[in-house]
Amino acid sequence: MADLQLFIEAIQGAETAEKAFEEFCKASRAYGYDNAVFSLMTDHNSIGLKALHGRSTNYPEDWMTHYRENGLHAVDPVFQRILLKPGVFDWSHAVPQLESDARFDARLLEQSRNLMNEASDAGLSSGIAVSIANEWGEIAGIGISRSDNEVADDVRILAEIFLISAVLHEKYISGFKAWSPDRLTTREKEVLSWSAEGKSDWETAQIIGISRSTIRFHWNNIFRKLGVNNKITATVHAIRRRIIFPDTIAPGTPK
Repeated sequence: MADLQLFIEAIQGAETAEKAFEEFCKASRAYGYDNAVFSLMTDHNSIGLKALHGRSTNYPEDWMTHYRENGLHAVDPVFQRILLKPGVFDWSHAVPQLESDARFDARLLEQSRNLMNEASDAGLSSGIAVSIANEWGEIAGIGISRSDNEVADDVRILAEIFLISAVLHEKYISGFKAWSPDRLTTREKEVLSWSAEGKSDWETAQIIGISRSTIRFHWNNIFRKLGVNNKITATVHAIRRRIIFPDTIAPGTPK
């Protein structure tokens, strides 16, 4: 446990995200894993970055070039599993977990198996992946690998890998100015709140006492500020980010 604490302190104390990743790689090697990668798996509107930005890796360069040029993330079972569920898992569980998902047909599963064999030939035979979803549903992925085929089944080690991965993620995100809910006006929050209560634009316009065109004007501003393009996503983001608290509004009661 003392080593784990040292790993955490080293990552937290790093002056830059690059140094933090170096400290994470040192920690990974202490657990027997030679390679590591960190990447934003989905768009991170909260810090203004698109998916696959923030990639840091010490994976073999020829493998990463092959991976990127051929768009292998589309058939990578580890990549896809990271998108599906937050947590930590051994690579060996990735394909079996996708087999039970109707979205992955036999052809895609076969391509996924072939990719894992290719990775093994490149010296990435086994590994651990971590999926971290923030409060807005944005997902980052961390992976570590080694050349042997050993499966990580020690719950304590998996938990520690998850912890130091979370520390790395927090260190990376802290280097950006996070989105601030203060950018939304009171009226925009009001429109979102009534949307969360299931009200249509027409109903919201009647309740607030403004025109439907003005409601549409507010929605366009909301979309721009939240970095989304539809009302459902905007409303969900607003609730997750605790911008609005829909249960504080009684449906049908004007403010």
